[in-house]
Amino acid sequence: MPTFTRQDQEQFEKAQDLLEGAAPGQVGFVKSLFFGRLRLDQITPYPVQDAIEAQRTDDLLRTIEPILSELNPDEVDARQEVPRAIIDRLAAAGVLGMTVPVQYGGGGFSHTAYCRVLERISARCASTAVVVGAHQSIGLKALVLMGNEQQKLQFLPDLAAGRKLAAFCLSEPEVGSDAANVQTTARRSEDGSHFILNGTKRYATNAAIAGMMTVMAKSRIGSNGTSRDKVSAFIVTPDLPGFNIVSHNRDKCGVRGSWQATLQFNDMKVPADRVLGEFGRGLKVALSVLDYGRCTLSAGCVGGAKAALALATEHVRNRRQFGRSISEFGLVKQKLARMAETTFAMDAITYLCAGMVDRHEPDLMLETAMAKLFCSEGLWQIADDTLQLWGGEGYMREHGIERMLRDARINRIVEGTTEVMTAFVALVGMKGVGEELENVMRLARHPLGNFGRLAQFAHQQWDDVVIGPAHPHLADELTAEGHALARLTHQFARHILKVLRIHRQSIIEKQLLQQRLSWAAIDLFAMGAVISKLQMQLTTAPASLQLQRDLLIGKSFCRHACERINQHLHTLFVNTDDQIIAVADAVLAMGSPSAVHATDGTG
Repeated sequence: MPTFTRQDQEQFEKAQDLLEGAAPGQVGFVKSLFFGRLRLDQITPYPVQDAIEAQRTDDLLRTIEPILSELNPDEVDARQEVPRAIIDRLAAAGVLGMTVPVQYGGGGFSHTAYCRVLERISARCASTAVVVGAHQSIGLKALVLMGNEQQKLQFLPDLAAGRKLAAFCLSEPEVGSDAANVQTTARRSEDGSHFILNGTKRYATNAAIAGMMTVMAKSRIGSNGTSRDKVSAFIVTPDLPGFNIVSHNRDKCGVRGSWQATLQFNDMKVPADRVLGEFGRGLKVALSVLDYGRCTLSAGCVGGAKAALALATEHVRNRRQFGRSISEFGLVKQKLARMAETTFAMDAITYLCAGMVDRHEPDLMLETAMAKLFCSEGLWQIADDTLQLWGGEGYMREHGIERMLRDARINRIVEGTTEVMTAFVALVGMKGVGEELENVMRLARHPLGNFGRLAQFAHQQWDDVVIGPAHPHLADELTAEGHALARLTHQFARHILKVLRIHRQSIIEKQLLQQRLSWAAIDLFAMGAVISKLQMQLTTAPASLQLQRDLLIGKSFCRHACERINQHLHTLFVNTDDQIIAVADAVLAMGSPSAVHATDGTG
């Protein structure tokens, strides 16, 4: 058994806390892929809204269209503020309380409906989508999910009506994605009537104008011999003594109309009845909220991608160079094709996740993380391609394309940076496989007494990894894609076992390998989402030019995803990672940046 230092043990316990939201024994579609099990039955049929709610959503979208048409995103960007009148009108339409239950004054809409509305708002103005999302996707979501009846009755009606806005406060000066290491403290008062909070929060969207905030803080829990820091969630309002807004907003690269405040708590007294969920289980609250937030962030990315693709397509049709429409050039067509494929897959993966949320699937941690990664990276590339296709005109501010590019950039940072989420996907996905492999290796040391269990594992591995996964019947048009997905799932699992046998516990430090495994898994998930969506369209929609177009785009995405997956798996074992690390170490050893540019007189 490995020996842990005290610091290692604390980090290990915090890692366990981060995974406490995963239901034991309940394995979702993505985790099954890591075992080589293709469970298309878990993502088919593709989720769709029922007719009544779809009509309600359509009606709401029509209601907000005039509001959005009066919203000028360039003015929002320049003034660094979403007009309060716009927020109030969206609130009056019911947007700010869409997912709040009806009994607390909300609309009682599904998560799918909310994603559709966020997609539309984001297509018009990313800043406004951020304000709405920070309020509803994460700000009040913890209250809906974990609040007790008294808390819900006290706060939700005002939040649902938009009379007050909500915020979610996790990030700190020294804490970004490392949610388990928050430094804000919460000490219980001697009489037990309240908690005393001290610390600083930053990047808290809406916090400067919010009437209610979900705040994460740590407390020392347990006896002196076994005590440890545990995070709890608190309901905080700006009227509490000791609450202080250090800065209302900071000048930003993009989404400039949203406000990110820096808050300071100086012996702030929070009543004991404002603990949200169980005391000491704040990470469960945070992770549950972020599952929802990542899904709606993905919907915002879909809205931005569709708007960018439309701008690019229209410009390419009309722009002429060298006596020809630029739509005739192969390199232009290549960009448009990639943009269309990525946008279609972003839509498929986002609304698959939204449907899973609505079905209350117990294990969605990896699915929503992958949706966030795929969609945030996809939008960034699409926005960049749009500017490139517009050329010099795209670089001018008057067309709004450079604003779209600046707005898109934040999605790769918030709610888990690309780097952190990439490692998270790989390590969480491999966790179950590694534990099973470790158990088998331990049993193998005493084979006679454990022959039955070893035989059971061998049989399961034969079914999952050697024979490969089966898939349910798909439409003839999708048979090839289904077989490719099954074959690649088989190969993916075999490669994971090989990686774990070679690296064992040291895989935790092999982030370049984690990156390849993560993106192979993400493309497998995206392929599954695209196949499921196309299957639904083939079985429910009449034949049309739109259906044929979607088939062409979706099947092309699957072909290119197969190429990427094969490349990721190949480079797990044939790569230049050691050289990359050596170069980075050499740069880091140079000291001051000026040393990088020093010459020896030869050039």
